[in-house]
Amino acid sequence: MFTRTKFRSLILIAATILFGGTAFAQQPQPNNNGVAPTRPNRQMRQMKMRRRGMRGMARGFRQLNLTDQQRQQMRSIAQSQVQSTQAQRQELRQLAQKRKTGPLTDAETARAKELRQQLTQSRQGVHTQMLAVLTPDQKAKVDEMFKTRRANRARRGPGRQRII
Repeated sequence: MFTRTKFRSLILIAATILFGGTAFAQQPQPNNNGVAPTRPNRQMRQMKMRRRGMRGMARGFRQLNLTDQQRQQMRSIAQSQVQSTQAQRQELRQLAQKRKTGPLTDAETARAKELRQQLTQSRQGVHTQMLAVLTPDQKAKVDEMFKTRRANRARRGPGRQRII
């Protein structure tokens, strides 16, 4: 049916939709002097990468020619996943911030690993739900897109390592 790589790619697409939207939903906090705060270079790079990922995702959905009903179903699946995993994502972010200030305890490291596993399982469920929305022709097109992506990724080499 689906190989592990295809499955991961669909999860990545779903995660990009789900988590990329949260970055745009946040409002900047005004500072005292009325000048917009500057973001460190790392945050700017991450924001640009999220935007690129979202554009790629939108392009992929355009290639699938989703109906309005399918789009609505995809949105509702994504929104429900974002809402249901909000607490886990927040806790994982807090652990990541804590790790920047110093080492984590063994219990905290185990908790971070557990949270990542929970989020992965949730993304897998979203992946399954989203595939159920697609027609057989659309699923074939997704397979083709993943093969192309996999070939491109193989040319670039291994990705970055997870820190926490």
